[in-house]
Amino acid sequence: MQRKTSHRWHLAILLIAGLLSVQNDASLVDPVYFTGNKIFHARTGNEFRIKGMAYQPTPNAGNLSKVTGHDFVTDDNEPVWSAHLKAMIDIGVNTIRLYSVDPSKSHDKFMCACSKAGIYVLIGMSAPCAGCAISTKPAPDCYGPRLLERAQMIYNAFAVYNNVLGFSVGNENNLEKGSVKSAPCVKAFIRDVRNYADSCSGSLRVVPIGLDQADILPRSLWLSYYDCIVDNNAYTRAEWQGLNPYAHCDMKVTDFKEAKGLLVLVKDFNSIGLGNPLIMGEFGCLPDDNTVDGWEAVRNFRDAKWINTEKPLTDNVVGGCVFEFSTELKNRVDKKLAMTRDPGDYGIYQFTPSTCDNVIQKCMLKEKGPEVNNLKEAYTTTPDSTINNNTWKPIRTKALECPKSISIDLPPKPDVKDMKCSTRQPSCDGQKHNAFKKKDKHVKMGDKLDPSKTLDTNVEISSLSSGNKAGLSTISMLLSVAILVFILE
Repeated sequence: MQRKTSHRWHLAILLIAGLLSVQNDASLVDPVYFTGNKIFHARTGNEFRIKGMAYQPTPNAGNLSKVTGHDFVTDDNEPVWSAHLKAMIDIGVNTIRLYSVDPSKSHDKFMCACSKAGIYVLIGMSAPCAGCAISTKPAPDCYGPRLLERAQMIYNAFAVYNNVLGFSVGNENNLEKGSVKSAPCVKAFIRDVRNYADSCSGSLRVVPIGLDQADILPRSLWLSYYDCIVDNNAYTRAEWQGLNPYAHCDMKVTDFKEAKGLLVLVKDFNSIGLGNPLIMGEFGCLPDDNTVDGWEAVRNFRDAKWINTEKPLTDNVVGGCVFEFSTELKNRVDKKLAMTRDPGDYGIYQFTPSTCDNVIQKCMLKEKGPEVNNLKEAYTTTPDSTINNNTWKPIRTKALECPKSISIDLPPKPDVKDMKCSTRQPSCDGQKHNAFKKKDKHVKMGDKLDPSKTLDTNVEISSLSSGNKAGLSTISMLLSVAILVFILE
């Protein structure tokens, strides 16, 4: 009798362990959506704040060390990115920014691993290949068909994932020579990708389209240009904007009220009054005058916490992405791994040894002094926002005026055969991305968007629980078996 009871409890413990395992694995994140100048979780309505990391893990040696814009997060590169992802999870990162991706390759493993960790991903649509980005030529020659074809491929490849935060049509186009003359091409590109996203609303979540810009004064010029509406077509307005401000450089400052660079940012942002989400697409200024444990230019990342806790900033920005995860040796002026300050070295990690290529020799992570712990302290001690969309109302409800110094004569849509919208539902540990119901907007390519219509998610919120049915079914089955064990014995 005693042996039977012991056996019974042993089975019960195993079943409970299995049940808990299923509960822990049922972790596909819900999508987020944009309202006003904030981001919210689709199911709960709680505000989502970005604690991000720019990720471009270029090895120190080999062919990939010389390449710009390589896609490092494909399924076949899992042995490399999986170790980096663990490091970012430990730091408290909830958003990863990718600059370039290859839409012809699978990213299911990376996106699943990120989702299980509660991490969202910002996807760059441009790349250094020929025709893969807006060129520096004056409009209309700066925008060709290959770019729009590539954007549609990327949209179909990634909009299927619940945890894609947004798509960026370009990074720092306004930094290029002749950027004022090519700006109409960027704006036309935004128009066409937004139009395409809405045309796919019957089978895919409508993921917000925006862009990332260099922090060039006056800030109002570029933020206004990409926020304004042209030709009475709201598709010409970026749904979000990223700004790359390296504004806080004084590591001696311990109080936000004394952070002069950030205070100037806040003053400008308040004056501009952007009504859509503003992301610090890159931040993390290198200081000139500090050395810690032999490392020069160590960042304490107080700004990484202030961005998400100080009201003057949280009223204007939705968070940001630290630049960057790892040192890109090709960007260092001296081309050497060193502890000295270098204007091209922004990694919080270095790869060692100097000859590693991740093919013959694996690149190992080496923390750059206390920077990793400093960022971890900032991100992991940042409390969740208490704002909920049920009670929050946007104050800034109008698009900005177009500046007169940049043309709004936008090029027409390139002549391309538009790609069929994906219906794929990638699997992640038995759960399916893109498995919720959608509200079809019944939009065709070439349609305009009435500016009076408010931005809204096409996700049927009530259907989000369907993604957990497999997990719940398994839990029910385990409970049933547990009951049978007790009855039969």
